[in-house]
Amino acid sequence: DLKITSKSVLTWEDLNYDVPVHGGTRRLLNSIYGYVQPGKLTALMGASGAGKTTLLDVLAHRKNIGVVTGDILVDGQPLGPAFQRGTSYAEQLDVHEPTQTVREALRFSAELRQPYEVPIEEKHAYVEEIISLLELEDLADAMIGFPGFGLSVEERKRVTIGVELAAKPELLLFLDEPTSGLDSQSAFNIVRFLRKLAAAGQAIL
Repeated sequence: DLKITSKSVLTWEDLNYDVPVHGGTRRLLNSIYGYVQPGKLTALMGASGAGKTTLLDVLAHRKNIGVVTGDILVDGQPLGPAFQRGTSYAEQLDVHEPTQTVREALRFSAELRQPYEVPIEEKHAYVEEIISLLELEDLADAMIGFPGFGLSVEERKRVTIGVELAAKPELLLFLDEPTSGLDSQSAFNIVRFLRKLAAAGQAIL
């Protein structure tokens, strides 16, 4: 059974985000409060264009234009340089090297992104745990391929999540629209896997 060791709580308080537009600035986030804790699956809900991805990007420090004000805190403390190492971000688009197998993709992520001093056997063992958690055993040696040839959309999404988990995020897993483009059964499956991850102790937004 996969045990995830995230223990910290992420909070954001009175978060504002202003971007430059022609003739001034525009406020995209206006006084947002929230928190995510380990073992919890937190969903951001809102209509298209409401600012869900913008909030995710600001929280993950992925914005390089505009001005962010307010506080983003880990256990009540300002973020240190280790913050981005402790978070993983599953993008909306599933970008993979098509000639890799699922296991190769996850191992590559684990080897590059987990700390150097972690033995390679331990990284590979962790990858096997993720493969079993995401029920990818039957696909582990399958080539990822590209849309229309290779893994299905839902399987590719599971690989995207697996690649981010292989980095062993100690704080938080961000997912941008993990169910978009999926049919209802596939979407249900993805959320089922995310619930399994939360039950293992991962904090998920």
